[in-house]
Amino acid sequence: MNQHSGMASLWTASCLIIVTSLLGWLTLRSVMSETQRSQQQMFAAQALASSESLLETAIAQIDSVYSGQDIAIDAAFWRNASNSQCPTTQTSLEWQCLKWTRSGVGTFDPLISELAWPESVDVTNSFVLFVRDVRMAPHKIKIMAQISLNSDQPGAGSRATVQQSLYIPISAPWTPPVSVPEPQPEPAECTPIEWRTQFGNITPAQLKAISTAQAQNGLTSVSQPSRTVYWIDSPLTWTQSLGTNISPVVLIFSDTACALQCPQIASQAVIIGMVYFQSANACQNPVALHTLNAEAYHFDWTIGIDASKVQRVSGSWKNAGF
Repeated sequence: MNQHSGMASLWTASCLIIVTSLLGWLTLRSVMSETQRSQQQMFAAQALASSESLLETAIAQIDSVYSGQDIAIDAAFWRNASNSQCPTTQTSLEWQCLKWTRSGVGTFDPLISELAWPESVDVTNSFVLFVRDVRMAPHKIKIMAQISLNSDQPGAGSRATVQQSLYIPISAPWTPPVSVPEPQPEPAECTPIEWRTQFGNITPAQLKAISTAQAQNGLTSVSQPSRTVYWIDSPLTWTQSLGTNISPVVLIFSDTACALQCPQIASQAVIIGMVYFQSANACQNPVALHTLNAEAYHFDWTIGIDASKVQRVSGSWKNAGF
């Protein structure tokens, strides 16, 4: 009986040791997992802080480029942009994208200073991406900053992406002009139409910049989607038909074109939209060429936004991927 009791005690003790060891191992594993999770959170927070820093630097860069500059700076800023740099979800020709990497910033226009990149980043997986729709919203830029930590960091490979949208002064809210009856001209006269009467607050320089951006991005009369804004400096006769009822255009013959000779529209050319002559003597009366009220220069703006400066789009900040 004592022998059986001793064996039972030994077996019980062995079981207790095994159970205690198992509980200890599970506890250790849980502690290690929690430690690893905490480390991962710390590394993720480090990557996030670096990406936020890069995003703020990029926003400051945009502000310095567009504030107090001639709107022609827009073409210089986007000079190396292309649709091929866009994310796979934005492959349409209307999307214009510009990617900056640490090794590639120096190749841009001298007017654009280099970004201050955070230390210890993996340059092959870190970048700033600027995206805009040059057809529907050329005045709105989405900036995405991605940072990946390099092998010098304990959290090598940790990555974070943040984004923020901005309004830039390349357009203006559309305000319908007050309709004022004009005196009827003599039959032989051609009365100029004031710019603001047709275009409201948007300036000639802004529409010229939008025209340049659309052409630079590969939009044409036959592309899908098609180009909507045409700024013409040539006085030669215009022979190309443009616009549709669904997608009207605005065709502007600049003061440069009108100063040389009176631009003409060929009889076979059909313009669905609006033709405007930026001319003091009005070579032709633009009223005769209005076939449809053009919406090509009407862009959505939030009420209360100051369109003359760079501003953040409220609620657009996001901590996520593309």
